[in-house]
Amino acid sequence: MASIRKLVRKDGTFTWAVLWRDSDTGKQTSRSLVSEADAKMLKDFLDANGQSFSMAAEAASRMSSTAPTVQQVVFEHIETLTAASSGTRHTYRGQAKIHIYPVLGAVPVDRLTRAEVARWFNGMTIAAKSKKNVHAILSASLKTAIADGLISENVALGMRAADEVSTFEPVFLSEAQMSIIYSALPQRWCLFVELLENTGLRYGEATALRWQDVEQRDDRVALRITRAWRRGDDGEYIGPPKTKRSRRTVTLPLWLGDALLSARGDAAAGDLMFTRPTGLHLSNSYFHLSVWMPLMKEIVGQLGAKPRIHDLRHTHASRLIAKGVPLPVIQARLGHESITTTVNTYGHLAGDADSLAASVLD
Repeated sequence: MASIRKLVRKDGTFTWAVLWRDSDTGKQTSRSLVSEADAKMLKDFLDANGQSFSMAAEAASRMSSTAPTVQQVVFEHIETLTAASSGTRHTYRGQAKIHIYPVLGAVPVDRLTRAEVARWFNGMTIAAKSKKNVHAILSASLKTAIADGLISENVALGMRAADEVSTFEPVFLSEAQMSIIYSALPQRWCLFVELLENTGLRYGEATALRWQDVEQRDDRVALRITRAWRRGDDGEYIGPPKTKRSRRTVTLPLWLGDALLSARGDAAAGDLMFTRPTGLHLSNSYFHLSVWMPLMKEIVGQLGAKPRIHDLRHTHASRLIAKGVPLPVIQARLGHESITTTVNTYGHLAGDADSLAASVLD
């Protein structure tokens, strides 16, 4: 701990010397101050900041700031977004609460430094994509702070995470593996899983389908995707799909269209196609915990893999690629906003595409 010594000058006046071993340099250091109050303040700052004078000075500077904190700036930015859905805003709030506020939240925004943001950024132990998303929230908030005249520079600009292997690698299931799944899957859920496998719908899109979303196209059945389950502050709600391109019509294989129509029974047009046995919303958490996880535990030895429900979407895309369906067509069917997403996710599976292109010119 730092200590204070009262020293007498030649003219009989006093000074107060603060002595400490600076943790930055490892050297015994002292600083004289004209008042005991100032000396006590420096001692307190040093003791609170590990005997580092640079950190103590930074802490003192923050105390003198009248600017709002990073937490206040980020919170205000999220709450005043005009183009964000309720679900997106909910996600941003959660990410900021977990990743930004505990480390940077108390810092006055005009005292935030690039080095401090870099240490925070490098210290986040999450996937590169998640790190990028959290950083984007902070950077956008600082951009708003500049527009509001609170700061002159965005110290979060230009930071990017090193490429990392995704925690969840896509699983592309073969027809033989799907047969194992269907043989062990309770009959009640077979049509639902068949729909996911053969349409590539997102889980939230499939569970928001109503019978009125069925469209007859000549001899085929198609599904109009105009809704999806989203997550907001008050739980899950039905809203628009993920992106503009997610609003689409997906045509079914003949056999699946027939099976779907046969399963309707006396259901009303506005009824959900797929629900729990009680009639409640078939939430992802319910299906995951009550159906999918017990199923995977039972057949993982036979399957040789442990796919997620979302891997049915990946499996659908891989089947289309194997049949030579062009990536832009797959993009439209899956509802990807950009072809880049389709190429980055599935492009490596199109290994024969270049050979096919060459053979056309033979």
